[in-house]
Amino acid sequence: MAEDTDTPLGGVTFDAPSTAEPPRIYPLVADDGNRRVLREWLADHDAYAVADTDEPLTAAGFDLCIVDQGGLRRYADAIETVKSAAAPALVPVLLLVSEVTPDLLEVDRGELADNAFATTVDELISLPIRQSELAWRIRALLRLRDQSLELHSRAEALRRFREAVEASGHAIWIGDADGTIEYVNPAFEATTGYAAESAVGEHASMLRASSEGDRDERVWETVEAGNAWRGEVIHRWADGERAVVDQTVAPIVDDDAVTATVAVLIDVTDERALEDRLKQHRNIVQRLDDPIMLQDRSGNFVLFNEALVEFAGIPRSALSGADEYAFMDDETATRIERQKDAVLRTESPVHYAISPTFEHSGKEAFFSTSRYPYYDEDDELAGTLAICRDVTDLEERTRQLRVMDNVLRHNIRNDMNVIRGIAADLREQTTGESAAAAATVVSHADDLLSTSEKSRAITAVLSEEVTRRPIDVAATARRVAADLDDDHSAATVVVDVPAEARALVTDEIQTAVTELAANAITHHDRESPHVEIRVVDRPAEDAVTVAVIDDGPGMPDLDREVLVSGRAIESLSHGSGLGLWLIYWIVHRSAGSIAVTDRDPRGTSVTMSLPRVDD
Repeated sequence: MAEDTDTPLGGVTFDAPSTAEPPRIYPLVADDGNRRVLREWLADHDAYAVADTDEPLTAAGFDLCIVDQGGLRRYADAIETVKSAAAPALVPVLLLVSEVTPDLLEVDRGELADNAFATTVDELISLPIRQSELAWRIRALLRLRDQSLELHSRAEALRRFREAVEASGHAIWIGDADGTIEYVNPAFEATTGYAAESAVGEHASMLRASSEGDRDERVWETVEAGNAWRGEVIHRWADGERAVVDQTVAPIVDDDAVTATVAVLIDVTDERALEDRLKQHRNIVQRLDDPIMLQDRSGNFVLFNEALVEFAGIPRSALSGADEYAFMDDETATRIERQKDAVLRTESPVHYAISPTFEHSGKEAFFSTSRYPYYDEDDELAGTLAICRDVTDLEERTRQLRVMDNVLRHNIRNDMNVIRGIAADLREQTTGESAAAAATVVSHADDLLSTSEKSRAITAVLSEEVTRRPIDVAATARRVAADLDDDHSAATVVVDVPAEARALVTDEIQTAVTELAANAITHHDRESPHVEIRVVDRPAEDAVTVAVIDDGPGMPDLDREVLVSGRAIESLSHGSGLGLWLIYWIVHRSAGSIAVTDRDPRGTSVTMSLPRVDD
């Protein structure tokens, strides 16, 4: 106030300071006259705000409490509760007393000196007092409160910082201005293998794998200049392992002087190794002569190698975001589009052959293509990945061999039929050894004709494009059993199959089951062979199994090897070897496998495991 007022409060008048935000003052004055004067004065001055005295003292928010002896006597416990709850921040209490006398120490239950004064009251004013001194006392107490709040805020920030550092997943050390380590967090110990007691007191250079003079100099020159340095360095951990580390070293500056340093270490060894491998793989892919491409769900090119650019005959920039229609004939592009749709629909690989016309480059090629589903980092289906093997030369040689095979088989079959016919006539026209010799010729001629037919079947299987579709192999087994009953009346063929069992296989699967069951009957050593065809649907294994079980003499090791692994065999008897090869290739091209086991006391079980498909 510019001038004193004449209204007394115990002989005191107020001259309140002006503040930006009025502090909240809680008047806890028991004397009616003084309480009225204090409230009126506070209400007339914007420099202070009156706390809500209708609320309990412990619930009312305020910055300063003005209390007289009567108020202190009544509310001493409540004031202590408020101050304790706010600690370490200060809620100052100003006590107004009419006179400080020795008997004051005997007031308030004899606890003022030992308890109330020591823990509750922060400043004591003896009345009467001039308003300027009172105003000075109030400002001093409010400054103390502001300082306590700031100190509390700093302490709280420091606590949160320490908690954050302790919880950080990155290794952190804090040191002096020269880089001597004074603190490390738990992640530092876990990452480097150095315990805190081993690192504290050592210079940060203890982590270096080798001296990097120029770089070390640049690091500390940067930090000494008050700037942070970040880069990759090679460190050696406690176990001797070298690590690639993304390191940030920053100064802690106080009054324009570097007083400490803090460093954050991130071990990126695995990431850099992965990047190197990806770079190697990218270089390999780019150098391949076979086109490789990654396409999104719409079929547009996302990534592709240089081989595709060369075949397409258009710039790389024109290929990005385009599809096959941009550079090849529509018929082939449409066929590829159907294959992509199949992969996206079934989330299974497809294999197909194409011979596109490249209008821009003028190139001609025959590709054997494998297309796979591609998933993003969230394991969501994002598109397809295709690898196109350029088999143009192989296809040409295959065509040539197919022609030769057809010619040879045609000539052999014709000549063998002539030989068989002459031998059959001799067998009918002669007796004794001559007839037996003729019969032997007929038998061998039949074997050679059978071998020729199986050779033709194998050639057909291997020459055709692999196309798999859902087939009910339970129905297939029933058809095979019916055919065998007609052809082999002496054999007993039992079928044990479910109502339906669908597998994703090639159309030749019935040939494989027939050949396997017929082989078991033909090479049986009893007059009445017993063969069982058993089909089991195994949803848990994502498979359908077809087993052909006999009670014969067992299967030779050479035949087993053909069925299970497709490896070459040393001898083929009665054409059975080619029949087993045929079975192997049909099952192999159906993405299945074969297992052969002996039965007790005799017999063999051959089980084909085929990929199951739902309706």
